[in-house]
Amino acid sequence: MKKPLLYIFFIVSALVLSCQERKSSRADEFREEVRKNDSTELAQALADMEEAEREVIQLEKLVETCKGRFVFEKQEKYQTMGYWVLPAYKGSKQRFTFFPEVEEGGKLLLVSIDKQRRYSFTEVDLANDDYSAQLPKGLNRQQLADIGESYAFAKTMKQLKDAQEQQEKMNLKVRFYKEKIRRAKGIK
Repeated sequence: MKKPLLYIFFIVSALVLSCQERKSSRADEFREEVRKNDSTELAQALADMEEAEREVIQLEKLVETCKGRFVFEKQEKYQTMGYWVLPAYKGSKQRFTFFPEVEEGGKLLLVSIDKQRRYSFTEVDLANDDYSAQLPKGLNRQQLADIGESYAFAKTMKQLKDAQEQQEKMNLKVRFYKEKIRRAKGIK
């Protein structure tokens, strides 16, 4: 009677060890699959980061080129943020009733000045490529051309800002996967 119990004990022991080995090999397979996926994600994130860096560099050059066609104005005593205007609008605004300006942050503002010399500002939605509906009535050809040039400058500044944000996201993603892979190497 002892032999069959001993025999059953060996069979059960063999099955338990076999299950443990399968679990171990499945866990190792899973870890290896995760490592491969992480490596693939890291490679893609690195490629995306390089593309974002190239885009930022191109847009920075374009913004600098645009700045050459504008004049920066800021009255330190009164203003926390400066703005870019076309050379025709530089200096005193006494002779103007309307002009476009691009804030340092990239907003395009249409500035109207009434007879009492009170300023009012309308921000142009840069997400809308058809900004003509946002313009006041009665503008002459030169004012429309000036708005068009200011719009292009502000839009380029916004694209640069968006590209810089995308670049930062890609940097974070690369750091995440590098850290994850580094930690996984310490775990076996």
